[in-house]
Amino acid sequence: MQKALLVSILAATMLIPIFAARGGTVKQAIRRSAIATGVFCVFYWLGLLFVYPALAPPKKTTVGLPTQQVQMQ
Repeated sequence: MQKALLVSILAATMLIPIFAARGGTVKQAIRRSAIATGVFCVFYWLGLLFVYPALAPPKKTTVGLPTQQVQMQ
């Protein structure tokens, strides 16, 4: 799982400048890069919030252990 997170950050680091390089002027390229970085951060945050916990293996629980009940007399 950590490898997938690392690869996604690496891909964004490479793809955002490639996407921004298509801008006609430097101002447009910087603007496109800032917008793409913001969009990536929002999607990354949503992924970490909802997708990443769903992919984690379930926690082991101790099912079937008897509970002690005290009876009052």
